[in-house]
This record gives sequence, C-alpha cells and structure tokens, in this order.
Amino acid sequence: MGMVQFTSPGGRFRANATTLKFLMEWAYGLQPSQHSDGPSWIGNDRYDVVAKAEGNANDEQMKLMVQSLLAERFHLKIHRESKKLLVFVISLGQTAPKLNLPKEGEVHSIKVLPQKDSDQKIVSWHVEATRYSLAQLTDTFARQLGRVIVNRTGMDGEYDFTLDMTPDENSPNPLDPTLIMNAMRKQLGLTLKTEDTLVDYLVIDSEEKVVAGN
Repeated sequence: MGMVQFTSPGGRFRANATTLKFLMEWAYGLQPSQHSDGPSWIGNDRYDVVAKAEGNANDEQMKLMVQSLLAERFHLKIHRESKKLLVFVISLGQTAPKLNLPKEGEVHSIKVLPQKDSDQKIVSWHVEATRYSLAQLTDTFARQLGRVIVNRTGMDGEYDFTLDMTPDENSPNPLDPTLIMNAMRKQLGLTLKTEDTLVDYLVIDSEEKVVAGN
C-alpha cells in the first residue's frame, strides 16, 4: 500500500512506494469501497511522490494539493455521486467509550504490532494509537473489513487507545473481521451494526498511466 507522510507546519509531502489508488483515497478522504474500480495498474504500480505546498499547509490543504497533482500527472478525472451500500455503522454503546485523552507531547501515531509465539508465528495483533481520531481508525479498519465504516459516535477529537486481536477456534485468523468488530465492542465500548445507507461515492472517469520515475 505504501505510506503517506506530510509535515505541518512546513508543507512538505512525501509518499513512498504508493499506488495511485491509495493516493486517490487519501486525497479525497475515501475508504476503499467508496470508489469505482479502475484498471489494475492503479492498485499495483507504485510511485514515489515528493511535493511542497505553499506556506504552512494543513491537512485539508495538503489533500487539495494532491488532488491537483493527480489531475496534472495522471490526468485523473472523477465525479461524485451517492450510492446505497451495506456499511458498518459505529455508534456509542450504553457505557462511556474506553478512550483516553492524549498526553502532552504525544504525537499522532498508530502501530499495529504482531505478537509471535516461540516459533515466530504471528498469534495476535496489538494496536497502539496516540492522538488518533475515530474517523482515522475507521479508515484503517475499513481496508481489512472490506466495507465502508460510518462513524456516528459524534466524537471528533483525538484519543489514545489500545486494541488486542487474539484468534480463537471460530476465528483463527488474527486479522479476521469478526475479531476486529468484537475488539472494538468489548475493548473500546463502541457498538457496531450493519445498515444499508447512502454514502458518498467517487466514480473514476479516466486516468493515464505514468511510468514510475517520470
């Protein structure tokens, strides 16, 4: 998938070994199921991108800059529409969510750490998040669940939290969607349900392949 990094203040943007698909999702604030499929290369070919925004651009300004870059370099043309999809909806449970306010000096970060047994086999995953929002968490897990996640908690701030996803007989895969859902319910105190609802959907009209390195 690659990685996107930017500094603010500073306005410097860098994406390493990143696909057009991921750049588009990041720039337009999309989860993987929120756009149409393009040719296979947009999810396979990888690019290094370095750019500099004017002034001390914030997150939203950085994304607008990358949208312009994708239109210029890849001739990406899109349009938006609404589409009814089966989604996961996250809302607050009957008890207070198990989220902590960030500590002074902490940086925005999420780590997904594999826990291994004596044979170096991954047996579980430990997630550590600092200064992380629920919107960012849903974007992270939407890739694993393969479905759009809608955040209806009404909580827009940044938090510290941990999650442990340990397999069992019914879900032997440490990244099984059921484990993720149960961990969010039991360890974060959030309620998840499925629902058919209208979501923003981006349709790729055209794009042009760019040879990596150009």
